[in-house]
Amino acid sequence: MKPLHMVPLAVAIAAAGPAHADPESLNPDAFDLSGALDRPVASTRPGFEVALAGGYTQGVGGAGAIGTVQDLTGPGGAVELQLAYRRSARFSTGVYGTLAWFHHGEAIADGSRTYGATAGVQAVWHGSDTRALDPWVSIGAGWRGLWVTYADARPSAMHGIELLRVQLGIDYRFSPRLAIAPVVAASLSVFLVENAVMPEFTSVQDKRLNLYGFTGLLGRFDLGG
Repeated sequence: MKPLHMVPLAVAIAAAGPAHADPESLNPDAFDLSGALDRPVASTRPGFEVALAGGYTQGVGGAGAIGTVQDLTGPGGAVELQLAYRRSARFSTGVYGTLAWFHHGEAIADGSRTYGATAGVQAVWHGSDTRALDPWVSIGAGWRGLWVTYADARPSAMHGIELLRVQLGIDYRFSPRLAIAPVVAASLSVFLVENAVMPEFTSVQDKRLNLYGFTGLLGRFDLGG
């Protein structure tokens, strides 16, 4: 190899040597990917929103004369619709409704079916309006119903109050108008009337609290003002 051809190679080796020898010469932000996810986005504007969610749900606790929620229902799936008005960049109020289908519990026969539903009002507070990652919390209350269609008996139902529902999620905002969020929720309820014993609805004598949990995904769409 000619001596002149060795000069560029020697310079390259000399320049690379200190970089490998000195750890402080590395860029500390080279492997920081947080900015790729939590990037700046346009601020959310006031306007109407619609949200759709789906996921896993299950309940425990009191269920009137029948016994417990676990006697009637097992694991299930739920879908949810929310309609809201974004009053400011970080606060919205609106209504929600859910439908749930459960695997039947151990106390009822195969072929029986159990369904649930809720409806109510809620308020949502958002932690950020100018970043792609937006943690939020919602608090709501309303009505809860539970229906059982037995394989070998007449159907029955219970109705009551959803005393408190709390949802936690983190929106990932693809744009100012579209966000997807993992969400978890817990709901505290009590059934007030039932027709498990009589054909007519009567007051539940043993009004015990029940707790429902939910985990799934929620999509939020901005419809504009």
